[in-house]
Amino acid sequence: LLSDCREFRRSAMGVRGLQGFVARVCPDACKTVDLREMAEKHRIDHPDSPPVIVVDAMSCVRRWYTPESWVCGGQWREYLAILEDFINAFMAAGIKLVFYFDGVVEEKKREEWIKRRMKNTEEIAALFHFIKTHRKQPGREMFVLPSALPTFTRFALKSLGQKTVCTLQEADFEVAAYGLQHNCIGILGQDSDYLIYNTCPYFSIENLHLDRLVTVMYSREVLCHVLGISLTHLPLFACLLGNDVVPESLLEGFWHKCLTTSPHRNNSYNRRTNILLSVANYISKIPCSYSSLKHLEEMLPLGSDKLLLYRGVNSYLLPGQQSPWIPPNVINCQMSSIQQQSALCQDKEIFQVTWVSLFLKCQVGQIMGSSSCIGQQLGTEMYFACCSKVSPEPSLLQLCNPSSLSLSSQQRCSSPLMIFAVLLWTHSNRSKSFLCWGPQSWTLHSRWGLTRAEQTGRVPSLTLLVTLLWMQPRVQLAFWAVSTHCWLRSSSLFSNTLKPFLELLSIHSPSSLYLCSGLLQPKCGILYLALLKLKRSAEASFTYGFPHGQECTGVGVRYAKEQHIQSENYSIFNILSNGEIECSNSLEDDYDTEIPGQALIYRPARQHIYSILLESGKGGAYPLVKEWFVYFGNPLKQPELIQPVRPSVTGGTPNLKTLWLAKGPDMEKQRYSTFLACFYLQDEMEELQALEAPVAGFCCLLAYLMMQVSSLSLEDLNAFLALILCLKGKSAAQLTGLQLAQVDSRGVHLGAVLIRGLTTLLMANSACGFPFKMDDLMPWAVFDGKLFQEKYQQSHRGCSVEELLEGNVS
Repeated sequence: LLSDCREFRRSAMGVRGLQGFVARVCPDACKTVDLREMAEKHRIDHPDSPPVIVVDAMSCVRRWYTPESWVCGGQWREYLAILEDFINAFMAAGIKLVFYFDGVVEEKKREEWIKRRMKNTEEIAALFHFIKTHRKQPGREMFVLPSALPTFTRFALKSLGQKTVCTLQEADFEVAAYGLQHNCIGILGQDSDYLIYNTCPYFSIENLHLDRLVTVMYSREVLCHVLGISLTHLPLFACLLGNDVVPESLLEGFWHKCLTTSPHRNNSYNRRTNILLSVANYISKIPCSYSSLKHLEEMLPLGSDKLLLYRGVNSYLLPGQQSPWIPPNVINCQMSSIQQQSALCQDKEIFQVTWVSLFLKCQVGQIMGSSSCIGQQLGTEMYFACCSKVSPEPSLLQLCNPSSLSLSSQQRCSSPLMIFAVLLWTHSNRSKSFLCWGPQSWTLHSRWGLTRAEQTGRVPSLTLLVTLLWMQPRVQLAFWAVSTHCWLRSSSLFSNTLKPFLELLSIHSPSSLYLCSGLLQPKCGILYLALLKLKRSAEASFTYGFPHGQECTGVGVRYAKEQHIQSENYSIFNILSNGEIECSNSLEDDYDTEIPGQALIYRPARQHIYSILLESGKGGAYPLVKEWFVYFGNPLKQPELIQPVRPSVTGGTPNLKTLWLAKGPDMEKQRYSTFLACFYLQDEMEELQALEAPVAGFCCLLAYLMMQVSSLSLEDLNAFLALILCLKGKSAAQLTGLQLAQVDSRGVHLGAVLIRGLTTLLMANSACGFPFKMDDLMPWAVFDGKLFQEKYQQSHRGCSVEELLEGNVS
């Protein structure tokens, strides 16, 4: 369900209009290149490293899916053959491919994700209207990707021996970083953000001629020459045009000013083109400096979020890169946060409690500047860090003189927070203080909603923090103290939404804090940006707690994370680490009220899976899971909070240690039984185990569907069974040649429901320790859209069993 979140066209691929602008206004920036020649040159220049192209897979799936039929649920064997041909073309030229898939929907993009889902819902409604009216598939102009195509593309590429990466943040950053760090010959995709990143060359998937390995390479240098700016201007240029960080709605006034003063305005161009030219003209005339960025911030209606441009520019900086728009003393830690991500899970027996520490080292003299040279005089360094271990002790510890400090009972906080510390080191003999923010143990606490009795002694009060300031009179700690106070005042103590301290740095800007903290505003801004860097790093490391107080960031969850990154498991890492899951649109007919939405059909199975992953606390309560699932009647205003439900397993549900690590035949049986229990089929294990694995998985899904959807008929059941029995002996070429006289809309709907059921099997299989091989649960093993349509129509016409089974009644 992760990369499914991108399964329809990403409507905001980078900077809106920039790709078309380059093609129309900067044709010299679009150079036709021969990838074979580039690979050969790379081998000559770098004999020790093979030529590599990193592929933004999510911007390629539309191009890859070329089977004629797309509405019936997917031509999976044909699609697999197409992917194999794609890979072989590059292998023949000695080019290695690395495929990246989006693994998350970042919270900052949730609103945009919802808008796209609503738009997709309208498109699918129009699609079903066409099918019902004309009883055929519409033209490519109404094309929608088959349900779950990106998810299964990941596993398909993996099965074909390719390196596939499922990201821990937005894929374009990781793609650009990988291309730069591994000296790739280029990035293959279709996202204008790759014109902004200062990385390896950017190749177009849309213009790729696979037979000749010829495509278009977009030149950043030529684009900059046409615009009259330099490469260092590009990140700011992108932000001032509107991107994923800076919304276009804030920029209209700025654009108007640029348009009225630009000498490059051309009436033959559309408005967007003139905006691009006028914005480039404006920024070409200002110094590349932090002060220029501050001036721009003052011009824009940013409200309380005065650092929007900081974040936007910084989002394009790859590891090791600097920008004149960002103070040089601010360390880029975006990639290290990805590499050090940790997680929490329930089974403390499996894992050692080891927190990965994330340090943002800030020299006081550098950050505060310095006529007084405070940092230099005292030899002081300050670290903002995540604690290296979990402590049940009071939230504030004084290492040298504990009697001088005490917890106040006036200010309380309920949300379980990541443990933060400010370590102040000096070369003097002054006492060192260790400030821990938030509860130090998850014991007996659900991550959503502690009782009042459980909310005692969690967070030091503002008075105590001010006392700390007197003990260690550093202006940086004043900022920290005011931030603490603001968070306490703004957070809802009993909200179902976890609102960690990290969010403070997204909500409060220096302008709203500097008066209280006593910092000069420009210097407060620099420190704030440093804290924002920490926030980004910590957010990747921050994970949610679960009822037992079993903080597990060791072997098991790291193993789940590694499997996630390597596209070997499905969804479970995000459930363990974030307690959240999403699923995009499916080809479902919202007006067919007899068939519930697939999100609702498979929810009972998912609830069983959640309970296996999360387990319950001592009181039997499970943490709720946030679901963002698209189905008719769900407005997506907020996530649905879903209660895990324990499946019926003889002897009780095994813990994750048993399911994931135990060996032996008895354990294999336990995994299989637990898997079946997710679908209410634990009593059918003997019969299912007697079948071939793909057929057993398919029958498990079919039995579950017949239990959950009362409107399914005997004809529907016969069509599904005929599909699985007839598919086995058919090649991709045979399935390609299959022709349909017409298309039935209800058959389209059922095909999509079945495909989503396969993703639910994948999730259960991952949670239960892989009783099945993942390849046995893939659609190319058990499903073909056109074949299902044929069997569905035959069955509903009353064809005989012999005809349904194509004469193979054995």
